[in-house]
Amino acid sequence: MKKGLVWLLLVVVSFAVPVITAQAAEPAAAEPADKPLEPGWLSLDCCVGVLDGKIADGKGALEKALGISISGYLDTGWTFSTNHPNNPANISGRYFDKDQNKLVFNDFNITLDKPEKDWGVGFHLSGDFGRTGELLREATLWGKTFHKEPSAELRESFVTTTIPIGEGLGIKGGLFVTPLGTEILPNAGAFNDNISRSFLFNYGVPLRHLGMILSYPIHKMVGLSAGIVTGWDDPRDNNHTPAFLGGVTFTPNDKISIASNIIVGEEPLSLQISIPSAKNTARTTWSTVGTYKPMDPLALSLEFTYGHQGSAALNGGNADWYGIASIASYSWTDRFTTALRGEWFGDPDGARTGAKVNAGEFTLTGAYKFTKMLLGRLELRQDFADSKVFQVGDAAARTTNFANKSQTAFGLQLVYQY
Repeated sequence: MKKGLVWLLLVVVSFAVPVITAQAAEPAAAEPADKPLEPGWLSLDCCVGVLDGKIADGKGALEKALGISISGYLDTGWTFSTNHPNNPANISGRYFDKDQNKLVFNDFNITLDKPEKDWGVGFHLSGDFGRTGELLREATLWGKTFHKEPSAELRESFVTTTIPIGEGLGIKGGLFVTPLGTEILPNAGAFNDNISRSFLFNYGVPLRHLGMILSYPIHKMVGLSAGIVTGWDDPRDNNHTPAFLGGVTFTPNDKISIASNIIVGEEPLSLQISIPSAKNTARTTWSTVGTYKPMDPLALSLEFTYGHQGSAALNGGNADWYGIASIASYSWTDRFTTALRGEWFGDPDGARTGAKVNAGEFTLTGAYKFTKMLLGRLELRQDFADSKVFQVGDAAARTTNFANKSQTAFGLQLVYQY
């Protein structure tokens, strides 16, 4: 508990100074969305850039005919761990990029949006085809065997409307990604700063919810949200007990944003634990994320997450998990960006990872825009822990053992957004 208070204090102190100093900051002038990229020595504008234009023209014509917005991306990648895990060839602590030394077609995402202004009711549909769709289905408990099923998943499907009460009461209902945490399931034009996800993303917070959320701006700087969902990840109501999902956002200016969200409700115990007699399995997870953009090239974020669940510890007792993560991203040019992430995650009761462990990582990612729509990224990541939780492969025996307290991994990614 003392560690949790220390991390919370660090969060408060880290954002107190930026909030104070940014109050008088002048807002940056917005650049035109269609501004061409600066020339670059790795630019492919001369060839792939021509394809970009033709795709954009065709998409625009289709959007006009259908009256909806269309976006998405194609994503392929490769990840390699120096621990050489095999049988299974899964990199420890990873999920969407866990396949060792394989060139993987990660995702073909299609997203359709209809704004509220046309009908008074808007909608959002997003689907994933490929390894991401397969793993997303597995993570959200749709079934037991996933490699035999189609590698496709409906990521989000919800409708929105605004009731003209006061400043406008927003309503969103359906299947949607969680507001908890810094990192997201990516969208076209909104990718995470790093290729790999943090431990907090993989273990600390949910991915999606099915339910309804109300939102209301009580002040030009402050917004509230509250609603009822089926709980963590599983769109099915698996325990006939809804969960509460709510939050508050604080945006004093265009440089600072702080969002704090919480989910509370009964949840099944993790797959590593089986305690039939457990009666109190209520789970509470609270996540606070702050972002600060002191200047145009630099963006900073800081996340603190805490979770608790009854009867979820490996010994059958109550369990806690918590962590802190920070990301610094700097755009050297409009083509080249680097991002550094540092993180610490604690699972002292083994409820989330299946092992009593404190783990951390440092990740450095470089991203280059070959064209406005074609993005390439390279990543180096170093994981470490206070116990042997990282798999090490034995090539001769074709087996994998949890035999290391550290892990070094490399990643490559190529993304085409439309």
